[in-house]
Amino acid sequence: MLTRGHSWVNCSRDQGRGDSVTKLSTFAACLLALCLPLAAAAATRTLRVVGDNNYPPYLFIGPDGKPQGYAVDEWKLWESKTGIKVELTATNWADAQQRLRSGQADVIDMIFRTPERAATLDFTRPFATVTTGIYADRNLTGIADASGLRGFVVGVQRGDACVERLHRAGVSSLREYIGYSAIIDAARRGDIRIFCMDRSPAEYYLYRLHAQEDFVKAFDFYSDRFRRGVRKGDAATLALVDQGMARITPQERERLHDKWMGQGVDLTGYAQRFKAAASALALVGVLLLAWVYSLRRAVGKRTRDLRFLTQYDPLTSLPNRHLLLDRINHALGQPGIALSVLLIDLDNFKRINDRFGHPVADELLKQVADRLRALADPGDTVARLGGDDFVLTLRSVDVVQVTALAELARQAVARGLVIGGEEVFLSASVGVSLYPGDGETGVALLKNADTAMSRAKQNGRNAISFYRASQSAQASHFVTMGTAIRHALQRGEFELHYQPQHCLRSGRIMGVEALLRWRRGGELVSPCEFIPCAEELGLIEALGEWVLGTACQQLALWRAAGASTLRMAVNLSARQLASPGLVAAVQSALARAQLPGDLLELEITESALVGTEAEVVTTLEAIRALGVHIAIDDFGTGYSSLAYLRRLPVTVVKIDKSFLEGAPEDPAAAEVIGAIVAMAHALNLTVVAEGVETERQAALLGEIGCDLAQGWFYAPAMPPAQIADALIPSPPENKNAAARPRPHDGATGT
Repeated sequence: MLTRGHSWVNCSRDQGRGDSVTKLSTFAACLLALCLPLAAAAATRTLRVVGDNNYPPYLFIGPDGKPQGYAVDEWKLWESKTGIKVELTATNWADAQQRLRSGQADVIDMIFRTPERAATLDFTRPFATVTTGIYADRNLTGIADASGLRGFVVGVQRGDACVERLHRAGVSSLREYIGYSAIIDAARRGDIRIFCMDRSPAEYYLYRLHAQEDFVKAFDFYSDRFRRGVRKGDAATLALVDQGMARITPQERERLHDKWMGQGVDLTGYAQRFKAAASALALVGVLLLAWVYSLRRAVGKRTRDLRFLTQYDPLTSLPNRHLLLDRINHALGQPGIALSVLLIDLDNFKRINDRFGHPVADELLKQVADRLRALADPGDTVARLGGDDFVLTLRSVDVVQVTALAELARQAVARGLVIGGEEVFLSASVGVSLYPGDGETGVALLKNADTAMSRAKQNGRNAISFYRASQSAQASHFVTMGTAIRHALQRGEFELHYQPQHCLRSGRIMGVEALLRWRRGGELVSPCEFIPCAEELGLIEALGEWVLGTACQQLALWRAAGASTLRMAVNLSARQLASPGLVAAVQSALARAQLPGDLLELEITESALVGTEAEVVTTLEAIRALGVHIAIDDFGTGYSSLAYLRRLPVTVVKIDKSFLEGAPEDPAAAEVIGAIVAMAHALNLTVVAEGVETERQAALLGEIGCDLAQGWFYAPAMPPAQIADALIPSPPENKNAAARPRPHDGATGT
């Protein structure tokens, strides 16, 4: 047909019929272009379409177990217009996309076009605009945009475009579910408190699952337009779908819309009939509507107020005893739950009431409530029982963690409070009960926490008491240690010792590791005793900044004395790594000491990197951008994941001392060390071995290619004055292992 048309055009010049023949040729070509896709598809006889099976009103599974919805009826119309059979499969959204990618389907319906999908799919013209929202537990406030989602676990449907959007917004803690109803079920169980969902199915399932009172839309995340997609390059199917949909008339689409999205009420005839009556009653109607509206608002407000008062304290807006017990009992119903209840009572609060009066004292209670609220994790509860009694719950029964929270609560109350223009100081007594040892119900746990709080008051107030005496003794030691650490920071009782790191090829000292010591009353306190306490009580940031600054200043002094290439290694705790001010602290320490970044090395334990959040990765990359080296400490004692070695800006791997035990006599130990060294070198990483205690261990490390080593074979950790001679003039000759000092407790580098 194209050949015939072409010959007609050529002949037209001789026969004088150019205009009419050209028009005929053009019409024929257009007709052919329209008909070819339909004809080609008709030969296949079936178009395989897939879609999401839980997306009302477009496509969902009806009571009879069959697909129904707007899309079902629309594809039936398409089928009647084209004469091509449609095989519509409704399945979960992730499976629908997989079917298209694997060739089990030709078209996927109701899909957003995203940059990631555009790499493998082509799309039709858009046909509907959809809004996607972030929904949250009604009691969870303060989430207004995507930045507020960081730190929360967000529920998403597997395969949703919302996953890509959240990742681009920096939200990485996602939990995927097979469908929207599964998300809401998980939220009602308390597995998640925030989820991402398109508006139409959200409204449908929240109502159907009786959860509309439990969750609210925090904000509209984004809007996008539905399209239909085909595999990349399948232009024929794409044209076929668009042409078939174009044949559906506006009237047919209006009927579909009325059926599935609701019908408008046509009052045209009635409007003519009652026009006169409506005009006469217009003023009365307006007044009546205004009265009804105001009445409904008053009733609605009163209903909300009553509902609020049944569950919340009207003064502080904290949960009351009723809601607290409900939440505790709900938590206790979850398998494997660990729960502590902390009852906080303000000491001598009656004196505040007597002196300032109740209105002013109420303002003080609000300030206390705000401070306690700031201490609670998202999954825990802060409540007011009445009077000056507050409750904190914690999903842990570890005595150290619980004591740390109780101590933070005590300190929060003890900070000066301003009321009536005057600063006042309070103290608090805290009683603690643990599930299940101190009670198996919310009522029992509260009762026993109150008993423990009364004991704290009997012992002099301003104290922490557990329901069981043995736990109170542990808590007392922990709190005493915390107070001592604060005083030690103020009095300058901390000091740094330095352990050299030797190059196994040249024998030279290439670096030192700074190790924290506490000289208390003339004796050194083991870091194992005070570091965990400092971490739990939030003192590790201040302590860590002091270590970082002191180590950099000491390195600057050694550089001025001639040790120009020496590198300083400083340990970071997991809490320091999560601190938002870490990068600024590193910059400040380097600037004050006037040190180049490549002479500083920050050591992070392997366990601190497991499940690393995006914020931590960003922090490490920012530190590495300063030139500072990143070392994985105690490598091999945790998950030993190659993933984070490749993904994170790591430059050094430190082999834990436990691998050297038994070496070189144990061939297996030597093989493991060799494998770690080979793996690290393959990734272009420097390898440091810790805990070297014998000459044979040092020789083995040299043979297998380890770069640096430290341990008692070379030298213990020493104060700056003792190690200076070794660092500045020249490295000392290796001595016989038998002549070296031995550790009194087997420790190396702690």
